Amino acid sequence: MGFALITIAVWVWSNIGMAPTAIYTGTSLLGITVFLALFNLRKKLPFLPLLKASTWMQFHIYIGLFSVLVFLLHIGFHVRSGTLEITLAILFALVAISGVFGLFLTRSLPKTMNQSGEAVSYEQIPRRRKEIYDKVQALVEGAEESCESSTLPEFYLEHLNLYLKTRPSVIHSFGPKKRRYSHRLENELQARMRYLSEDEILIAKEITEWISAKENLDFQDASHRLLKGWLFIHIPLTWGLILLGTVHGILALLYGGSS
Repeated sequence: MGFALITIAVWVWSNIGMAPTAIYTGTSLLGITVFLALFNLRKKLPFLPLLKASTWMQFHIYIGLFSVLVFLLHIGFHVRSGTLEITLAILFALVAISGVFGLFLTRSLPKTMNQSGEAVSYEQIPRRRKEIYDKVQALVEGAEESCESSTLPEFYLEHLNLYLKTRPSVIHSFGPKKRRYSHRLENELQARMRYLSEDEILIAKEITEWISAKENLDFQDASHRLLKGWLFIHIPLTWGLILLGTVHGILALLYGGSS
């Protein structure tokens, strides 16, 4: 409500001539952007008595959304033709879009990660990946020795060996599970069970469980990387916006710009 009142006040001032819109909105926008950038610093200093991180996050979200309104007021709802103005508009749009995308990730992925299977911290992933690889390799070697059959070893060499070593892409978290490679592997192994002995079927079922474990690990890995990686885009863009916005403000004051 407070943000809405401020926005209305700025609009009224601009229309009745009480204050130059560009100065008020430009100064406010720069101050807001600096405040939003300080949220990352607050996360790195959790011991300081500066409100809870969750409270800062709520401020960050609402003030970030409010900054879009201030920006639109500042540019008069259309982008000027100057190179600096266009660059600033593009940079602001990228910061806003990356912020909304990050909000979507931080609101949706943690819940999905907890529901998808065993929760694994980012630091545990390499050890867990090696454990799964070693377990499956031991099962296949055991099947080859005890069952004297090449069906599972061939399947392992053709499909599983590379799959178990491969790290997922960051977009692995998106899309239905039934379209993922792990689902096709499970179906392929299921189809081959008709050619296996009873002992081999037991081993194949255990391998299927490890494929599911690898799928969950891939989902956890990709999700962790997304949750960490979007900040490497959002934060540099934010500081770039602050620096370029400061230059824009100084030039506007020096040369009487009003954009």
